[in-house]
Amino acid sequence: MNEGKNTLIGILAIILGLVVIAFPLVSVLTFSVLMGLGIIFLGIWFLVQSFHIWEKNLAAGIADLLLGIIAILFGIVFLGDVPAFEFLTFLGLYIVGIFLIITGLMSLVSGKDLKARGIGIMGIIFGILYFILGVYVANPFFLAVIIGAFLILAGIMEIFIKTPEEVEPSKK
Repeated sequence: MNEGKNTLIGILAIILGLVVIAFPLVSVLTFSVLMGLGIIFLGIWFLVQSFHIWEKNLAAGIADLLLGIIAILFGIVFLGDVPAFEFLTFLGLYIVGIFLIITGLMSLVSGKDLKARGIGIMGIIFGILYFILGVYVANPFFLAVIIGAFLILAGIMEIFIKTPEEVEPSKK
């Protein structure tokens, strides 16, 4: 039962990776719009939260109000403004690269099976790639290729590498 689920997830990841690589500008624009909408919704939540918390803690209410306004403004900027998205992605790639390297090392050290170790090594490699290629984010093609390649490799690993539980089902 789990094998079919892993295969479906792997196929979806490969297809999504190919689409991102095939249409880099559309993919980056889509990511920009989705990020913009997400930030706008976060800003709305901050605004609602600020009015809810205002009576209990004035400082927290003001902070939430300001965060909400700033988030909504950033979200509006991201809606279709690819250069703004690229700039913040440039900065974010360094942060994401560091996180990928750290989580890759943790997965590599604590992983008990081949899949966990493989994903750990892949995390380290892609973290280094994110860190190095952060310079090239001015061209959205590089961002799309990195995202697409990760999705394709993760999909292939999901399909073909089995965990020990999948190889030997436990007898209960």
